[in-house]
Amino acid sequence: MRLIGQIYMTLSAIVLALPIMVVCGAALNSGRSMFFPPREPTLARFGEFFISEPVWTAALWNSVIVASGAATLAVLMAWPIAYLLWSTGSPLSKVLAGLGSLPFAVPPIVIGVGLGFFWVFTGGLGEVWAGVISHAILLMALPLVTISVGLQSIDRSHLDAAATMGATEEVAFRTVVLPQTLPYTISGFFFVLVLSFNEFIVIFFVSASSYATVTLQIFNSLRNGYTPTMAVAAITFLTVSILVFSAVARWGDLPRLMGADQSRK
Repeated sequence: MRLIGQIYMTLSAIVLALPIMVVCGAALNSGRSMFFPPREPTLARFGEFFISEPVWTAALWNSVIVASGAATLAVLMAWPIAYLLWSTGSPLSKVLAGLGSLPFAVPPIVIGVGLGFFWVFTGGLGEVWAGVISHAILLMALPLVTISVGLQSIDRSHLDAAATMGATEEVAFRTVVLPQTLPYTISGFFFVLVLSFNEFIVIFFVSASSYATVTLQIFNSLRNGYTPTMAVAAITFLTVSILVFSAVARWGDLPRLMGADQSRK
């Protein structure tokens, strides 16, 4: 039985690795067409994507701005809701938590169309800041969940000890709550960062072709066929995802975030 499991995992790894190998190889083509194995391998396409091609460098910069801005804003919006839910459990906090999680549960096409109409009437359609806010609204459920998990992991006796020593609620929050929830906050930030960096549907509606992120630029480039530079963009997505989730696994409480029962340790 163990041998069957090992064979299954090996085959699964091969199935996952083969498309990645093809994409990595296609990015090395010297021409404007994608071939595998690559013809006249070169790193010129990487230079175009990161340095010399204005269309791709602008798209990459827009993706960085939208993703980092959305991740920061999502965390800032999620923190007070998660803290209110944890500290009081009031009906208001539950309603706010439900509203914050709702966009993530609704199909992105519905959110994209709705936000598109919203920004038309408010004058934000086609603005980068509108894309940041849209992605923050769409993905706020992620830091809301991770921060809530972090708050629930706090041992209440620590707060009691702080209160016994004369710490005010603000001091206890700064010295007990924040340090213990920092890994969960960072995890939520990175989750939003990766998903925003890869998101296409919502940004397609709210950008209104005024600017392009990398995902939109890939879509625009498809009109001229597949090019090796698109493969470089795919490799960038993959690299960012691996680095971010590896960091979460290394410094965050990944088992608890994935729903593992920590009480059985």
